[in-house]
Amino acid sequence: MLNVLEGIFNMIKPIKTRKSYEAVIEQIIDFIRHKKLLPGDKLDSIDILANRFGVSRSVVREALTSLRAMGLIHIVQGEGTFIKDFDAASISIPVTSGLLMKKENVKELFEVRKILEVGAVELAAITRTANDVEKMKLALDAMKENTNSLNEKTDYHFHYEIVKATKNDMLLHLLRSISEIMMETMQDAHMVIFQEEENGNRLIREHELIFESIKKQDPELAKKTMLEHLDGVLALYFPMQ
Repeated sequence: MLNVLEGIFNMIKPIKTRKSYEAVIEQIIDFIRHKKLLPGDKLDSIDILANRFGVSRSVVREALTSLRAMGLIHIVQGEGTFIKDFDAASISIPVTSGLLMKKENVKELFEVRKILEVGAVELAAITRTANDVEKMKLALDAMKENTNSLNEKTDYHFHYEIVKATKNDMLLHLLRSISEIMMETMQDAHMVIFQEEENGNRLIREHELIFESIKKQDPELAKKTMLEHLDGVLALYFPMQ
């Protein structure tokens, strides 16, 4: 299949600015506005886009995440990233729209999640009841069924059931206080992670390991699997260059 950017490759300008992902966004939006990219067109892989724009893979990921938040692209697991159907002439979205958290904010959120959820999963492995295990299993099953739609709500619900199993109302309140920003970040992370099918399978397996450790009432294993999961998602989101 001919790469969708092949015909406009000579129009791409290598990115040299400090905020490289914003320049990538600007060029892609410009291609859409001038109908060089049309609704339904499939974008190249992250590796190819990085090579074409002369930037790192993480820069392309940030750009795609922003474009998805703007509603300009959508991702289909196992198929790729596509331009959405809309009136290209009406696009006037500023790159610095503030729709997404900055990289530093995402990293800070994961630090908060590690402090909250690693401790919570340790406690949940001790305090959980059979009913709690059943609810976690239902949440896990729902997440497996909805991976194609990148449903951040099912992902969050699984983590919510873990904290709920601690029987600690303060922990549950703390989780609820960051629930909106958690789901926003999960949505963006899914967009990045599910670019590659093996990453999606890995994400499900990590949740299964967390569930199994809680079910076995093994607090040390629960801590280990949760920490590895959160660190792993962050590493996929912002890979080392």
